[in-house]
Amino acid sequence: LPFPYLATVTAIVVTPTPAQEKSVWQFNQMDIKTVSTFLVFLNSENKACLGTLIHKQWVLTAAHCFLPQGDGSLGKFRKELMESHKAKSFESKMKNLPMLTMQHPNFTWDSAEHDLMLIKLTHPLKLNDQLKLVLLPTTTTDRRLDNCTVFGWGWAWRNINNIKPDVKINHTVFWFPDEYCQDSPIAKMPVKITENMFCAGSSLESIHSCKEIDAVPILCQNQLQGILSWSEGCIMRGDVGYYTKVSRYTDWILKVIHTY
Repeated sequence: LPFPYLATVTAIVVTPTPAQEKSVWQFNQMDIKTVSTFLVFLNSENKACLGTLIHKQWVLTAAHCFLPQGDGSLGKFRKELMESHKAKSFESKMKNLPMLTMQHPNFTWDSAEHDLMLIKLTHPLKLNDQLKLVLLPTTTTDRRLDNCTVFGWGWAWRNINNIKPDVKINHTVFWFPDEYCQDSPIAKMPVKITENMFCAGSSLESIHSCKEIDAVPILCQNQLQGILSWSEGCIMRGDVGYYTKVSRYTDWILKVIHTY
């Protein structure tokens, strides 16, 4: 399929203010099977979001995680979050600043399509066993009916207003055919699913009262296939999540990385 938007790259330069936090927090464990080592928290000014490391100097996240003007910063996700985890092996602090952010040029705030953003760090990260990258898709073939895994953090229903996420997300879900989610009575989708999106979950018939941090990644066959755009209920309990299909944007991602 053609990618007509590849000729245009829109860059938004972000200059954090002194009052903004100037660090990235990376949470990891020695057991990579339990907690991924490619997640970073983003200190967006409108909501808490995750970023996924796809390059030693680039983070992929959802475009909706930042304000329309591009205001925002990479930052410490709040001290309370760190204090909520007891295991010291859990945490690793990285000082870094965003050099620039790039929303997909076709993203608009009145649509859920093209909901991707790239963030370039000022300095390349030093990769090791506790800090790794996720692989981008090598094909545009959809993984319908595949078992996939979502990673991240969230809040249990009883703590949904708590500042501290209290649930790890490492959940196996199914990549549903588009028509399943489109026709589900539970899924009151804001837009029609396009070829640039897909839905995944364990059930089409329930909505749980819990909440994940935005922009969690979904991996299928050990490749990054999606970034969460929105959800019905709670993906950590198997409810349906709607993802931007990363394979449709691989050319754009690589073009940006190679250009900047």
